[in-house]
Amino acid sequence: MASAGAPVDSGRLGRPLARLAHRGPDGEGEAWRWDRRLALGHRRLAIFNPGPAGAQPMVSACGDLLVFNGSIYNYVELRAELTALGHVFRTDSDTEVVLAAWAEWGREAFARFNGTWALALHDHDSDRLVVSRDRLGVRPLYFRQQDGLTVFASEVRAVVAASGMAVRVDPAVAFDFLVLGQSDHLDRTMVEGVAEVPAGALWVLDRQGRLDRSRFHTWPVPDPAMDVAAAERILPDLLLDATRLRLRAHVPVAAQLSGGLDSGATAWAVGQLAPHMDRQFLGFFAYGYAGAAPAFDETAAAAATRDHVAPHLLLHQVGVDPTPTMEDLTDFLRAQELPVSTPSPLAGLRLCRAMRRAGAVVTLTGDGSDELFSGYTRRYLPVAWRDAMLAGRWGAAGRLWASPHLGWRDAAARLAWSLPRPLFQALLARRPHVAVLGRAFRGDHAGRLGELIRLQTMPLDQLGPRDAQGGQLSQILRYADRNAMACGMESRSPFLDWRVAELAMRLPMAAKVTPQGGKMVLRRAMRPHLPDRVHGGPKNRGLGHAEQFRVGSLPLDDLLAEPPSAAAGLVDAPRLAQALRDHPGDPRLWWAVSLLLWLREVEQSW
Repeated sequence: MASAGAPVDSGRLGRPLARLAHRGPDGEGEAWRWDRRLALGHRRLAIFNPGPAGAQPMVSACGDLLVFNGSIYNYVELRAELTALGHVFRTDSDTEVVLAAWAEWGREAFARFNGTWALALHDHDSDRLVVSRDRLGVRPLYFRQQDGLTVFASEVRAVVAASGMAVRVDPAVAFDFLVLGQSDHLDRTMVEGVAEVPAGALWVLDRQGRLDRSRFHTWPVPDPAMDVAAAERILPDLLLDATRLRLRAHVPVAAQLSGGLDSGATAWAVGQLAPHMDRQFLGFFAYGYAGAAPAFDETAAAAATRDHVAPHLLLHQVGVDPTPTMEDLTDFLRAQELPVSTPSPLAGLRLCRAMRRAGAVVTLTGDGSDELFSGYTRRYLPVAWRDAMLAGRWGAAGRLWASPHLGWRDAAARLAWSLPRPLFQALLARRPHVAVLGRAFRGDHAGRLGELIRLQTMPLDQLGPRDAQGGQLSQILRYADRNAMACGMESRSPFLDWRVAELAMRLPMAAKVTPQGGKMVLRRAMRPHLPDRVHGGPKNRGLGHAEQFRVGSLPLDDLLAEPPSAAAGLVDAPRLAQALRDHPGDPRLWWAVSLLLWLREVEQSW
């Protein structure tokens, strides 16, 4: 944190660091600059050079000071390059490489990093603070600037603790969440006054509190003339190298494995690299339901994939009850720190706990593939069909309508957003999850509904890139980061390698989404390496799929009888209780439940 006026009190730094203890169980450090008006604190999760030499804040020989959350996976190659240029290293940590890269290349250093990061670096010569976040925003970074105080932190609650601010709900963000389940799609957060530093940011703060906001990276636009066949040929090699870098650690590593394409592709790469691993790999972890919800249990499918791609590696199975307890929900919302649009990511938290108990500190996942390669068929095929219908491309519309992956209810729901606004508003108001909202709250945000309509009627060629660089991916990244960090782990995905992401973003949507389904480029690329049922079957149900249909079975009586005071006007608790009785399997009712659970957590613990 940085003050433009009086020095920062040391106790003010201790409070946010305590909030971040779960993110860094292996060490804590503080440093001060600008006559104690700039305070930098760090909680360490030791992955590279776990001993004291890798501790942070770290100071370079020229006096630059760094605090850093994340990992630079290609630090070994960068260190060799920097050594050839005359730099001398005293540790085997990626943190020291970041400092040396900054000293050698300045802002151009960030384009050389293959990794994930949120960092603050005080440059000694310019006496300015450099703040950066990785290209996709895999590692979180939030900030608040008000009354001469600038605060950056990895989590919202740490910003709140450092600022000493009262927590107020941002009503526009709450409206988007309660009506559409949208979160992480704006630079604002659910906490009014706390914003998100954008992915790819390179900001500079001076002593007077002036903040220069720029970027070190921009993504390419889709290329309709791209050689899709060539992309399919190179994609497996890119994933293989991305996995090689993400297996790099000085601590034990594990991997998640379901019955689907994304984790299957990661497992294939791990299997190929296994003979060359120089550190302990603890095996794959699969998620199931302990005899319940057999239709959603993927442990058998995961075992079949493991047998195909890496039969020599261990597979651990985690079995749970698909209906969460109140303790489960409380722990989950505490870990996520903000409302979540589905209880499904609770499965990720449970898996991370199992992996951490087994000794893993790093987990590999398939996160990001659906967003980058357009795998959400229920989201994208209706849009493609609607676009064809509205443009009068009847042949294309007919082929899409005949697709076994396009359901008529999904198509009708998407087309409804294009109805005249009064008619659409009347239909929307009858939906159970909207009917439970406060009437005045709905009326006050009629203008915000117009923005949601604009987003929901966006053409596929615009929607896909927006999802890959905005709300859809950002939401998934938050789930993965918070679940892992709640257990003292780092989550990594080969699909989030910037080279893989750049290839995906250059692909036209027409190549990724067809009547045969979504994610077609990835499916064809992995055809030689995965079982037919994985690369050629329907989209996987997804991790934690059973949990999202149990909202009516959750133990919510106490919450609904005494809802948090901050929820007044936002959610009508008696109406919500009745809606849960009438529509116990409606997953959209979870949005109001999630907001109430989060507000209670804020009142009790923040």
